Amino acid sequence: MLACVQGSARAVFASAVGALVLGGLGCASTPALQIKVVDAAVAPPANVALHLKITRPDGEPVTLEDTDFKVLEDGKPIPAKKLKRALLPTTSVVDHYVLIAVDLSGPIVDSEYLSTLHDAIGNLVERAGKDTHLGVQAFDGDGLKAFVNFDDADRKAGLGGLRRFRPHNRTVDLWGSYLAALDTLDEAASHATAPEHSSQLIFVTDRRDKAGKHTLDEAKEKLQASKSDSFVVGLGDAIDQVELRQLGRPEAFFTDKFKDLRKPLEQVADKLEARRDEDLVFAYCSVQKPGKKTKHTVQLRVETKEVHGDVEHDFSSATFTRDPCDPHQKPDFSAKASEAAPDDSAGAEEQPKPKPRRKKKPKPADEEDQ
Repeated sequence: MLACVQGSARAVFASAVGALVLGGLGCASTPALQIKVVDAAVAPPANVALHLKITRPDGEPVTLEDTDFKVLEDGKPIPAKKLKRALLPTTSVVDHYVLIAVDLSGPIVDSEYLSTLHDAIGNLVERAGKDTHLGVQAFDGDGLKAFVNFDDADRKAGLGGLRRFRPHNRTVDLWGSYLAALDTLDEAASHATAPEHSSQLIFVTDRRDKAGKHTLDEAKEKLQASKSDSFVVGLGDAIDQVELRQLGRPEAFFTDKFKDLRKPLEQVADKLEARRDEDLVFAYCSVQKPGKKTKHTVQLRVETKEVHGDVEHDFSSATFTRDPCDPHQKPDFSAKASEAAPDDSAGAEEQPKPKPRRKKKPKPADEEDQ
């Protein structure tokens, strides 16, 4: 595999924020990952952290460990025994927001599959809620009611309340509930503090609109104006798939039978996990020492039985020290330490030292009297 990667055709786009390198053409046995350096953070004593965006051409999720990355600096591999590396939480670079809105006004509430729905929602929360601001709301004809808030540390209590909820008004305002859910999600995502953020609405229903207060066109217009994704899940045979598909951006999922309701919710979880796992923060300790040469190139190579790929990025070691390095040190991407390394050929420009001011000799006393 190493020889295959070394012989690969790579297109390197060097910039202040990173480089995109596609995998080798000669490695037909495994898919070539698309890897992009979104941003980088370099800090003393010798820490280099890269925010990576990693995808497969077939759209399948990519699961990597820190040991799947080989690191080369200026073309020389850092031996595995000497390499200190880690995958860090992505919360410093991306804020994820997810809102699950569940219709509990329809026939499923009266069926034997209500507990199955609650179990499936719980599984979705567990899978989609990692490193994510996640909310859960239910609605009937009286509108939305929150059970899990976006920043709740403990979601179990809210899910317990969801299980006990029973509808008070069966005349569901389906499109109005969709409008309110999208507004809630967009408002929450507006408070994101990371450099990037994503937001996804999962709208689950088992029936058509009954109130006639709002229209599908209103819901479509709201979605068009929103930056959020919209996953629609339709359960049973009392829904209108043609209508609901128009709110699936990017997708809508359906099942005709309540007994199969787990499948579409698991499909949504698969999509959310794949989207979230595209972002990685790979950090390692550089082997470069303080000195005159400060411009360097790091190359990351991914080589597993399933995938391969590599990417390059230029960085500066100008701030490095000889102190011990820990790859788990929290990176500060806001510091913009990813700026392109200075050209060593020109040398680091130093401010000229001011010339010492000469002290004026005191005038002789006889001159002062003149």
